[in-house]
Amino acid sequence: MDVRQLRYLVEVIDAGSFLGASARLDTAQPSVWRQVKALEKELGVPLFERSGRSVQPTSAGLLLRPLAEQVLASADKLVDLAVEVRHGRAGIVTVECAYPHLHRFLAPLIGGFHSLQPDVKVAIHGLPGLPEVERVVDGDADVVTCLPRVDPRIAGIELGQARIVVVVPEEHPWRRRPTVDVTELAGVPVLVGPSFSLSRNLLEPPLRARGLALDIVYESHDFASLAALARAGLGVAVVADDHLPGEPIDHDWPRLHDGETSMATPVWLYWSTQRPLSPAVNGFVRHVQKTVPG
Repeated sequence: MDVRQLRYLVEVIDAGSFLGASARLDTAQPSVWRQVKALEKELGVPLFERSGRSVQPTSAGLLLRPLAEQVLASADKLVDLAVEVRHGRAGIVTVECAYPHLHRFLAPLIGGFHSLQPDVKVAIHGLPGLPEVERVVDGDADVVTCLPRVDPRIAGIELGQARIVVVVPEEHPWRRRPTVDVTELAGVPVLVGPSFSLSRNLLEPPLRARGLALDIVYESHDFASLAALARAGLGVAVVADDHLPGEPIDHDWPRLHDGETSMATPVWLYWSTQRPLSPAVNGFVRHVQKTVPG
């Protein structure tokens, strides 16, 4: 049984004859007759009976018609969906990112893309740390946020900067300063993220180079809690500014410096160059490239 046979069945019922159905289908009458007979043979029941020069559907034919119409409607929808997918107007885009990057960088981009392509589903997988670029190379994700990488297997675009800042109580002497040098953290109770966090990755190398160690009094992947504890006077929180939801992007927390250099890093969105992008993913990438300031 195939879709063509069901379409011929419905047309013969509507036309009342094989000749009329063949004209409506623009198909030779013998071909229509053979396909209907093949369907009858497969089902094991007659679907039509002769009535002069016309044919009338049997009870089995009448029972089968609404089911056949449902199948045909689904088949037409499938064809329409395939056209939409081919042109990037439907499909799925899988995004993997660190939780803060969704709030800071991706939410406006995804929202703008959804307004343009509402039938494309964006599947978002937030992670406590940065995803590996191998996720896009292996095809497990379509795009990922990551720190800058030089890798011929991927292409990408810079979304913006993540800067390391120091959160302190309002009455703390550092509160109104624009910057704090990393060496000033020596001997100070510090609240930090886990070892895989961006702030730790940027913070620890210059400290090791100077032979300094942090006095870590609390470590957590919940950066909002770190900031709250710091405001309450339990220590100095060292966090990336993209981990401070609810804070304006241009908030005035002191920025951590290593000498004259601000401790910051670009955040990139990457996709694979090793396999063709689906039309939906390609459309999302183009949207990001057009939207993010160059």
